Amino acid sequence: MGRDLLSIEIKANKPSKLLPLIVRGFPGGLNAVENDILMSPSDQVVLNNMRRTPAGGQKVRYGSNWFEDVSDTVTGTIVDMEYFANTIISVTTTGQICATDNDGVSIVIWNSAIAALLPGSPSGWSGGITDVDFVPFRNQLIIHNGIDKPITISAGLAVTYLQDLGSGSNTNVPIGKYGCVVSNYHCIAGIAGLPNTIYISAKSTAGTFPGDPAPNDSISVDVGAYAPEGAAEIRGIAGFRTFLIVFFLGQSLVVQLGVYNDETVPEHVPEFPDSMPDFGILGHRCIKQVENDMLFAGLDGLASASRNLFGNLDTLALSEKIEPLYRATIAVLTDVQIRLGCFLVYDSLAHDLILSVPSGPSFVYSFNDRLRYRSWSTFSGQGMVAACTSFLGRVFYSIGTRIFQYGNGAYPGENYAADRLNDRDGDWAPVTAYSVGDVLRDVPNDSSWIATDSNLSGSVSFAQDRADQVLSPKWEEYEGEVISFEMELPWLDSKDPTKTKILKFASVGSKGTGEFILKIYVDNLFKDVNGIIQYDPAIIVNFIGNDAPGFGFDAGPYGGGRRSDDPRLWNIPVKFKTLKCIYTGSVRKPLELISQKFVYAHISRQR
Repeated sequence: MGRDLLSIEIKANKPSKLLPLIVRGFPGGLNAVENDILMSPSDQVVLNNMRRTPAGGQKVRYGSNWFEDVSDTVTGTIVDMEYFANTIISVTTTGQICATDNDGVSIVIWNSAIAALLPGSPSGWSGGITDVDFVPFRNQLIIHNGIDKPITISAGLAVTYLQDLGSGSNTNVPIGKYGCVVSNYHCIAGIAGLPNTIYISAKSTAGTFPGDPAPNDSISVDVGAYAPEGAAEIRGIAGFRTFLIVFFLGQSLVVQLGVYNDETVPEHVPEFPDSMPDFGILGHRCIKQVENDMLFAGLDGLASASRNLFGNLDTLALSEKIEPLYRATIAVLTDVQIRLGCFLVYDSLAHDLILSVPSGPSFVYSFNDRLRYRSWSTFSGQGMVAACTSFLGRVFYSIGTRIFQYGNGAYPGENYAADRLNDRDGDWAPVTAYSVGDVLRDVPNDSSWIATDSNLSGSVSFAQDRADQVLSPKWEEYEGEVISFEMELPWLDSKDPTKTKILKFASVGSKGTGEFILKIYVDNLFKDVNGIIQYDPAIIVNFIGNDAPGFGFDAGPYGGGRRSDDPRLWNIPVKFKTLKCIYTGSVRKPLELISQKFVYAHISRQR
């Protein structure tokens, strides 16, 4: 006998419970070793133009502000620069040197005319300078260029040739590419015809070398025989504690100076207590001493050397997480680009070590051992050729003849959020007139805009030097170059990649007022098997930093920016088993991404 249909209990599907999917911070940084399926949610697959903060967020890097153009003071372009005696010392390709003070005022301190005033009327430095090395020694700065006799700059910015003070001659001063000071000895290497020889000055002198009158304990040493695997040539030298570190391309040699024999007139006989057979450098500008450690970049990545309890050096590789990307970037460079174009600069205010690479991204190592964090990222768009750090920690870098100050969060008004602010070629007014051939806009390392006719109204036609087409410009206030950034996260599955889920709400913890775009991909529908073709995202949302006032500012290509961490949450309907988030944007405003919070539900199954 059948049951009464009216008595059958109808069971409705239970509503799914809302569950959180939270990533609390992005402290891991760039990870180019692990795949994006097994990678920790705190790591990033791509992290460009962002850097880790002490709190574990990722902040868009600082921009820069125009500081000075030295083209009115010296000729040629800047090869390298150093901060000395409260000024930026810039050496140009023509062998001229200028000093720029803290107010951005430059004066020439070395050229052929100044050199001609010295005893003997020397002709000054040669042109065609491609590389220089700076050696601070007591209250002077010694500069080597590998072509001419080195010069020395006093604290008062007086320049003369480095010489033996006893005889007043520089005949025996070696011409080398590299220099350093160790335990009160001035060492010179990179000498033409003597690729493995180091000259070591008499103690407590900078310009006394073999051949100069007594007292003179200077020596020259061929270190090639002491290298553990042999070496083609010295790549750079550095002083670290009481050691002289001699760098080759793929290895390094540790030399102990200040050891003398028992002769009647004691002779300086350096010892070779240790070597670093797997650690070399790209070029001499890839060495930087940071607090108690010496950091240096070689073919294998970034490494550090520190002194242990037994007085020897311990070396440690620091770039394991980015090794494949690092090697691929360096592999396409020529030896000249590696040796001359790569350099390190340390931003002590942000605790960032930046390895600038020509024709490629800069590698940025953000670290603070006291706060126990380390993270990698890449920077692009800066175009730095040389850089230096001031006594107070400000970073300055050069492009061509122009010097820019890099932003920081320590000093008021210097947290620049766009690149090359105030880098104007001129100021326009409605009555501005131009002559044919005038440069209207000079873009560093790119192209210029040239006037093709003139008009008193300022409505001048111009053409780009890489094309023949003539355009009519729309003049806008120059607000600096935008900083484009990208942060790609690994796949997230909420610990269960087999269940189908529906994303309900989302918010992004952020600071600042910059706008950004969140792209969400689902279920491995991201790129093809070759990693070339990128599919369309499941959803695109335009956000703005949570410090922006009001609502809907800075409308982007996908609609007005929503305050990313609004307490009401944002409805983002996406069905997924796994999902990937990518944050992108181009900003002239500060922005920091701190966390992401999703709310989802499992799709119920009917009985």
